[in-house]
Amino acid sequence: MPGKKARKSAQPSPARAPADPEMECAIQLRKFGDKLNFRQKLLNLISKLFRSGT
Repeated sequence: MPGKKARKSAQPSPARAPADPEMECAIQLRKFGDKLNFRQKLLNLISKLFRSGT
């Protein structure tokens, strides 16, 4: 298409330095907790929307 610029190629992310196992575990637990928290908030919202008008 005229006037449309081509995308830049994606830059590869720099390799992470190997972290200690405790830090990796903490990061994974945080991600897991964030997912569960989001899921719970979403379920609460849906239940509020479909609950009767009380």
